[in-house]
Amino acid sequence: MFSRKRNVVDILESMGPNTSGTDAKNILVRVDFNVPMNDDLEITDDSRIRGALPTLQAILESSHNAVVMSHMGRPKLVQKGEDEGGKQRAKLTLSNVVDRLQTLAKAPVAFVNECQGDKVTSAVAGLDKKGGQILLLENLRFTKQEEKNDPDFAKGLAGLADAYINDAFGTCHRAHASVSGVPSFMDAKLCGVGKLVQSELNYLDFTQLGEKDVVAAIIGGSKVSTKLPVIKGLLNSVDTLVLGGGLAFTFIKAMGVNVGSSLLEESMIDTARELIEEAKKNGKKLVVPVDAVCSASFPSGPMDIKDTKTFDIAPGCDGIQDGWMGLDAGPKTVKVFEEALQGVTKCVFNGPAGVFEIAPFDVGTRGLVDILVDITKNKNCITVVGGGDSVAALEAFGKTKEVSYVSTGGGATLELLAGDKLPGVEAIESIQ
Repeated sequence: MFSRKRNVVDILESMGPNTSGTDAKNILVRVDFNVPMNDDLEITDDSRIRGALPTLQAILESSHNAVVMSHMGRPKLVQKGEDEGGKQRAKLTLSNVVDRLQTLAKAPVAFVNECQGDKVTSAVAGLDKKGGQILLLENLRFTKQEEKNDPDFAKGLAGLADAYINDAFGTCHRAHASVSGVPSFMDAKLCGVGKLVQSELNYLDFTQLGEKDVVAAIIGGSKVSTKLPVIKGLLNSVDTLVLGGGLAFTFIKAMGVNVGSSLLEESMIDTARELIEEAKKNGKKLVVPVDAVCSASFPSGPMDIKDTKTFDIAPGCDGIQDGWMGLDAGPKTVKVFEEALQGVTKCVFNGPAGVFEIAPFDVGTRGLVDILVDITKNKNCITVVGGGDSVAALEAFGKTKEVSYVSTGGGATLELLAGDKLPGVEAIESIQ
């Protein structure tokens, strides 16, 4: 029988609605409001705020209150007491998100410029017993205790509320006070994950699959060393692993093929060779590019396709000539990738096939994205895209809404794909 994490719906059902209008509970919600802002402190992308709305709205619609906490940036100067003139505090205070949150949530939002202490306790106590209010606390990282997972700090946060919800998937891999510390000081039956985190787990957790599931992962990026834990973890859980981008050249070199001046990690060649053998031994399909679109140097801007060369890089081929570097997957590779993904029921895409930001080296990644869209629409495959570059590629090609799910996590996504336990998830009790 499959298990899942207790979630916000379970918590609200156990509490029951505030039908009397006099017994609103205060629910502590960890969100990720680390939103980008311009020099005028205007939010340039509010998707992280929007991502938390379903959880917040569920709480408000049950006539309870949400005590919301988040971090923003890395305020080291504030932590050290070296923030001259309060410039860093002014830039990273969560008061900058109040207006946008209030507009999007369509509910009153109060703000307190502390995250613990008498002022916060008083603000929480002042929340309306009718419910329907949001109280936003100040940036958790303004204090060192948050990242140190200080037990007294975590206990103080836990004491503010009747229940706890973690809806900040992007920080679930951090063992911080607001992420994994708070639940240890609260009743486990009153701690759960939010709707965003639940969605991420549903799409990214490969530990609970059906017998008929055929799973594939596409991993790109520049370095094998960066993605090594993910590659190792995925070889244990997927049927097909497709490697692209710069990291693929280390595997191609390990197969005895010349890669010219392409990105190569000499120190990782033996590791790549071991992974190739491991995949064969365990009956896994490991797929790498068979041709590459190359340039004589790294381009500073768009190039004419006539100034590029495409070399075959399959085992047995001469490979890339010296003085040329592979910057994109070639047309043969796109076809090979397409064939490898046929019959797949679940596919995750993390890392582009080339330097998609610069034409004409966007063609391979564009072709790969088109394959994902096709198997999503026509082959009943669940497709998940995670990682900044992958999401940026989707956005560049206007395909964000044409895959099943776009993950909000960075490091958390990679660690979950690698099969690692996330502290923020492990802190929440599993139920059948």
